[in-house]
Amino acid sequence: MINIICVKWGDKYSADYVNNLYEMIKRYYPTEFRFICYTDDPNDVLSETLLIDSDLEGWWLKIDLLSKFTTGTNIILDLDIAILNQLDRLHSVKTRALSVLYSSWKEGYLQPRARERFPTLYNSSIIKWEGEQGLDIFNYFKKHKERILFQYQGIDRFLFNEPVDVDILPTGIAYSYWKGVRYGKDTTPEKLRDDYEICIVNHNPKPHEIEGWLQDYWNVSKTT
Repeated sequence: MINIICVKWGDKYSADYVNNLYEMIKRYYPTEFRFICYTDDPNDVLSETLLIDSDLEGWWLKIDLLSKFTTGTNIILDLDIAILNQLDRLHSVKTRALSVLYSSWKEGYLQPRARERFPTLYNSSIIKWEGEQGLDIFNYFKKHKERILFQYQGIDRFLFNEPVDVDILPTGIAYSYWKGVRYGKDTTPEKLRDDYEICIVNHNPKPHEIEGWLQDYWNVSKTT
């Protein structure tokens, strides 16, 4: 079983974002899958939904999913992405542990930026794990929850700075719309790199506000 999950909480993203992602997955995922939106508001969402039952908010809701999906192959995808190609590389990854992107496009590349108190070179726009590979991280978070929520601004910083077992997804799967592929090597922003599978648009403006080639890939729900 392939579970592909997204999180929609609050009013940051409309149901259109979920529906667009669902249509992109239907177009580009190479095998059968189950698509679930973990949300506090299922109105207008066209896919299967799972109601949030948590005191967590925002990006931290991804932690919930590590205990809710403990069989099969599980993939979390952020809503602010565009899928460019068949997701063969992402699908074929055999994870040893919970796996995230390595942000090779971030400033500093080999070393985190010194001015950040808790820097990170991880990016959780894509998370993949098999079966119970995420349970140890869920349990660690639960044990240290108050400190972690106070200390870190986001799951990426938590995963990067705490002694939890995290692996890296292979390069070539995704790049940043705003920062390119690799710091010091390929940093051209807003460029279509159609040899990659996913383009991450994780800063403002958001995909629905960007004109040009991105709309051809992201806004597929209006063309299907």
